[in-house]
Amino acid sequence: MTLAGVDARSVRGRLQLHAERDESGRTVLASRVHEGSFHLSKSYWDGHALLVQWVNPTAGVFAGDVMESDVKVGPGASLLVTTPSATRIHTRFSAEQAAGMQYQRFQVAAGGWLEVQPEWLIPQRGSAFRQETVIEAEEGGGLFYAELLAPGRVAHGEALEFDELDLRLRMTFGGKLIVQERLHATPERMWPLGDGKGAPLFVGTVLLCYPNAAREIVNVARTCLQQHAECQSGISAISVHTVSLRLVAYSSIPLRHALKALRAALAEVMPPLRCEMRKL
Repeated sequence: MTLAGVDARSVRGRLQLHAERDESGRTVLASRVHEGSFHLSKSYWDGHALLVQWVNPTAGVFAGDVMESDVKVGPGASLLVTTPSATRIHTRFSAEQAAGMQYQRFQVAAGGWLEVQPEWLIPQRGSAFRQETVIEAEEGGGLFYAELLAPGRVAHGEALEFDELDLRLRMTFGGKLIVQERLHATPERMWPLGDGKGAPLFVGTVLLCYPNAAREIVNVARTCLQQHAECQSGISAISVHTVSLRLVAYSSIPLRHALKALRAALAEVMPPLRCEMRKL
């Protein structure tokens, strides 16, 4: 991926992580590079996965900021990447300013495991943000990828008042394209984040991948989410290995509770989810 140019007031961030399994069976970071808007906490191995937390020292994404991340998990390695707080897309001074941008790529080798669990993405009034996510999983690789999107700072009375939100996701499995989607919301087209009456919605997208486990994942997820009536959900088995899941709620709290319960229930099917998500 090629980063767009940024001016002197913008921040360019770069993150590169390469997780490998060592001789003792533990997962270690064979290489790590982070600069600009990416700071990392000390990694922690709990016997199931290596936990790495990305901390944004600029407290969010400003107009013109560009971030690029590349995370790679080798055979037999198990990695969990998360953030301790929400990512705020800050208000632009004028619509003439460039949108904040993020390019992220995740690669999982056969026998490897990657969990990506960031906190909420919150677009503020007058903000613009574009994100491109590429996920590449080899056959035999495992994945739990979650993306949480808020309609804005609801408590401040500015839901659905951002200028533009453009999120693109592309996932390949075994070299074949299996998921490609785009959420593009503007003041003229806010339906992805609002119901039929215009009320703002909180949206969670989850992609799950585990060898030959799609049917069991669907059954467990369906049973679990039936107990969370305040959070509506849709589940699709994309292949015998991969499942796509969408969660929608009028508040962040029921969606967060549903996602936490889902993760716990799926740990029986996907053992690396037993990793504890410790926050800073």
